[in-house]
Amino acid sequence: MHLFKELQRRNVFRVSIGYIVSSWLLIQVADIVLDTIAAPDWVMKTLMLLLALGFPFVAFFSWAYEVTPDGIKRESEVDRTQSTSHVTGRRLDRAIVAVLVIALAYFAYDKFVLSANREAALVEATTQTVSEQAANKAPATESDQSIAVLPFVNMSADVNNEYFSDGVSEEILNALAGVPELKVAARTSAFAFKGSNQSIAEIATKLGVSYVLEGSVRKVDDQVRITAQLIKADDGFHLWSQTYDRELTNIFAIQDEIAGSIAKMLEVQLLGEQKNFTTTKDLSPENYEKFLKARFLMRRRNADAMKEAETLTRQVLTEAPDFPQGQVQLAEILTQADRQGRDEKEEIRALASSAIALDPDLPAAYMIKGDIAQDDKDILGGIHYLQKAIELDPNEPRPHHWLGIAYAETGYLEKARQQLQIAVDLEPDHANANGYLGFVLTLQGDFERARFHAGEQVRLGNMFGSPRLVYIDILTGDLNKARRTAAETDGIDTEARARLALLINAIEDPSITSQYLEYIKQPGLDKWLVTQELFLLGLYAESMRLDENGPSVLMSWADYWSEARALPEFEQILKARNIFPVWDALGPPPMCRKKGQSYDCRKD
Repeated sequence: MHLFKELQRRNVFRVSIGYIVSSWLLIQVADIVLDTIAAPDWVMKTLMLLLALGFPFVAFFSWAYEVTPDGIKRESEVDRTQSTSHVTGRRLDRAIVAVLVIALAYFAYDKFVLSANREAALVEATTQTVSEQAANKAPATESDQSIAVLPFVNMSADVNNEYFSDGVSEEILNALAGVPELKVAARTSAFAFKGSNQSIAEIATKLGVSYVLEGSVRKVDDQVRITAQLIKADDGFHLWSQTYDRELTNIFAIQDEIAGSIAKMLEVQLLGEQKNFTTTKDLSPENYEKFLKARFLMRRRNADAMKEAETLTRQVLTEAPDFPQGQVQLAEILTQADRQGRDEKEEIRALASSAIALDPDLPAAYMIKGDIAQDDKDILGGIHYLQKAIELDPNEPRPHHWLGIAYAETGYLEKARQQLQIAVDLEPDHANANGYLGFVLTLQGDFERARFHAGEQVRLGNMFGSPRLVYIDILTGDLNKARRTAAETDGIDTEARARLALLINAIEDPSITSQYLEYIKQPGLDKWLVTQELFLLGLYAESMRLDENGPSVLMSWADYWSEARALPEFEQILKARNIFPVWDALGPPPMCRKKGQSYDCRKD
């Protein structure tokens, strides 16, 4: 009780109440002012924090000090018979009443004036929102007709059924991709978000689509339940949802129903299927499962998975020899398995040719033909096949990637950059596409963007981007930074660090170049990298002689290495790689001119 009276006598309660009321009023005024001047949110938060922190100090001050006619003194120094705390208390009472009156006036103003304005604004905003929603229900415009099919979630008790849920998703995607007026995100791009925690809106923004289809698959023996839902990305509304409980023999009907429902919602027309060859719908349920499982295993890209994928696909083709999708899948398995002996190459050619003969509109078959043609040094043929693949499926990133490489090697750097940029846009997490785009940008002298894509290549696990970051530092003239990059960047092993150190030292002091040249004589070094490093030293002929199939011709297209194009070794490589027929058909790149039966690429 004594403490309570003492708090009263020292005006602690009055000061505290006055501080709280004043702080509240200050916050209200600050809210209006800061909103008017569009101040950032942290300003108000900081003000509130400072006022909250100030409260205990104010309370302590009112307890420990007293305002007297002679000024502020410690309470212990004031004679209680001479204390004026009661006078101070009455002044505080009047101040508190004044602040309360102001606060009450503000409250009334806010309630009866500002509130009415807010309600009017709310009505206007609501009306606008309703109008926008009504507009959203109007027929889809051309720009709205874009969709991504995310991999359906495997809800089966058996986690190994993931191949089936992925396969169902991809078959629906393929059906929608056949609609000319519908833009469908590439499988590789959409499936990159498998297991992602990102929102539908974030995924749609990254893929550049207006709609997203997601769902789940539960398979038990011969019974399957598929749930699918179509979502409008900008507002998250579910436009359509359906659950199908069927026998496995009806899986194709379910896929058609889902694709048909999506097409109806987006007001596009699915193409009818009148085929003279085997499609997935003609396969038996057992072979369809084998096909899906093989495709799933193929994309794992490890030796055991590829072997099983090959076995399963061959089993499917034994029972359905005129199944072009199976033929292309087997050709891709043989290519990806890196078994490029003559027998495999011939089989890959035969499979791709057979698939095109059966289905001339199968993009993947032309992609395989383009890859094989370039291996055979038929670059012009490869370009034509890849262009056809892109024409049939412009949303598949791989043909753009491979066409970009073909253009780069033949001197069309800007065309190469455009195709590689499309590949990266379609599949941002494609390490090799990022790396090759960074390479081309380096040759064009766009070092900052080149550095970004080389960094992306490293981030995505392809460590060929690591030395490129060092090369970019060297090309920009910052040798000290190049040393730090070589020492600190992930993916550069002990041997590479030693070699890069010798390279940088030799560039700084050409008299010790022999040390680097002696070092690279040891066996087992990566010729692809050493070839580039010889260019950095200005040893163009040595680079070309080291590896005729390396990147030396590609590097010669850079303006800052134009001297390399005057060497006889350069023309020899052009002839060996059969590049002249490409220029005869498409015209030479900007830095070259026709000269008799040959071309002159020397800088004027």
